[in-house]
Amino acid sequence: MTTLFISDLHLDPSRPAITELFLAFLRDEAMQADALYILGDLFEAWIGDDTPSAAADAVAEALHAVADAGVPVYFIRGNRDFLVGNDYARRAGFRILPDPSVIDLYGRPVLLQHGDLLC
Repeated sequence: MTTLFISDLHLDPSRPAITELFLAFLRDEAMQADALYILGDLFEAWIGDDTPSAAADAVAEALHAVADAGVPVYFIRGNRDFLVGNDYARRAGFRILPDPSVIDLYGRPVLLQHGDLLC
């Protein structure tokens, strides 16, 4: 039983190596998981679903491949990507969760949140 949690990758075209590492993670480790939770700030900045970005498109395609493999993917918006909307969620194959959210993790309630509200 493996559930993966990630947050604050701050993916940005100015740092392509980080994006490439994340894409490799999605192709490998994420494919073996029971679920993947992204807890905000996946992107350094997100100004809207309608702004073209080759990097964001590549991430969406890779996330959708994870979801297509049967691994549920969940996303909580962060303070840097709070404008991620339903269009990108559909393209990426993830479900947007409210911040905070309580999930059942192998029979135990677990609170998930981005965390910037705690600062």
